[in-house]
Amino acid sequence: MNETGDLANHLLTVALIAFYWTLLGNWAQLLPGAGVKAGQADESSAQREDVAEDTSSLVAALDSIREIDPNFDMASFMSGAKKAYAAVLQAYAEGNIGVLRGLVGADVLDSFGGAILGRETRRENLQLALVRLSEATVMDAFNQGNGIEIVVRFVADVISVTRSADDRVIDGDPIQIIEVRDVWTFEHDARSKDPVWRLIATDNA
Repeated sequence: MNETGDLANHLLTVALIAFYWTLLGNWAQLLPGAGVKAGQADESSAQREDVAEDTSSLVAALDSIREIDPNFDMASFMSGAKKAYAAVLQAYAEGNIGVLRGLVGADVLDSFGGAILGRETRRENLQLALVRLSEATVMDAFNQGNGIEIVVRFVADVISVTRSADDRVIDGDPIQIIEVRDVWTFEHDARSKDPVWRLIATDNA
């Protein structure tokens, strides 16, 4: 393995130990319908604090969710959302449709599956490493009958590299850190015994 490959693998190992998950970088080009590469990684924190400014409406939405599911706990949900973020993106990066099928809705599965097939057809390989997850914030919440939807904004610093079959770098940079932002919508049926919150929509932050 060349030195560049060794560096990417080392960074991935550090990410797994330090943060317990890995995630896909460079969303704008690699993840269908989700993410945007930030123009500046050090953009002011004031813009990040704009998330969920209307706290009164969010609190009301969460109260209505608790009427449907009295056991709903925000801290547990956020912990699970971070893990789901990792699991879904790692499965996407690895092309693991079986894992994705249990974690995402039909529309997202179709979109991810098409992108994975395209990558396999081109014989491309994705290498990724998380440097820092700087934000995971609830932006909105809804209830639809017995269905619960929660929108979460993720901001992370990552390293992402796409390589060709002969190990040439065709996208990304193995030593460049970029900031990525995603808004994901998770859904759960309060009547179901299945505790999984499924990803049903992705968007740019």
